[in-house]
Amino acid sequence: MNVSIPEITSGFTVFGFEITNTMVWTWLILAILSAVFIWLGSGLEVKPTGKKQVVAETIYGLVGNLVESNIGPNTKAFIPYFTALFAFILTANLSGVWGLGVIRPPTADIATPFSLALMTCVISQYYHIKVNGVKEYFKGFLGPVPFMVPIMLPMNIISEIANPISLTLRMFGNLLGGLIIGTLIYSMLIGSNVMPIWIAIASVLLCAVLLTKQYKKIKNLDKGKKKLVMGLGILCCLPLFAMIFVHGYFDIFSGCLQTYIFCLLSMIFISP
Repeated sequence: MNVSIPEITSGFTVFGFEITNTMVWTWLILAILSAVFIWLGSGLEVKPTGKKQVVAETIYGLVGNLVESNIGPNTKAFIPYFTALFAFILTANLSGVWGLGVIRPPTADIATPFSLALMTCVISQYYHIKVNGVKEYFKGFLGPVPFMVPIMLPMNIISEIANPISLTLRMFGNLLGGLIIGTLIYSMLIGSNVMPIWIAIASVLLCAVLLTKQYKKIKNLDKGKKKLVMGLGILCCLPLFAMIFVHGYFDIFSGCLQTYIFCLLSMIFISP
């Protein structure tokens, strides 16, 4: 069977403009998140009476505390941006859970994390100019003393350019690395990375049989046949264990961790 990493492909063209699978999944994620946030933000009351508003206020409070602790007080204007950024990156990173070989997370395409990092870079520069003023902003590139200008100016410029590049490569490298390792594990234990969902269903059905009355029939078998049946059952469940490890670590754990790191570093870069 063919084992390969999902490629960035062009599905179709619109007026000569290529639409890639990354763009399709990105639009789909944005549409879902937009619908969820519109739903959470509708019908708000001074005193919440439903769980929906409690969830919305909890999300707002968590992001707000993170923003205030890393950027500074009176920075509530950044809460909507980082809420949307956190939700999009997390959803995009976790999209690989639905099937390795079927969905390539948009954040595993270098264009997506670069675009997000570029937005953070633009917001960062704008906020620094707004807080410090144009004169103090450019003065900060020159260093504390005049004779250090030839050294400090290029170093500070490179430092500002390096921020979005480091954000991009950190997320892209971790997501792509997870895809590669996951594909290798699937190739060793399953032989294909396009059939995990069917293996999961078969393994769940097998576990269901072992937990029902059918298990009594297995218990009544003689010792040799019982060991054979149980051994086959364990072998059938091994691919499921491999899937749990691959998606549990490289999609869920690593995806959540990279989301937090990207947003946290973005806040640090924005902080004056």
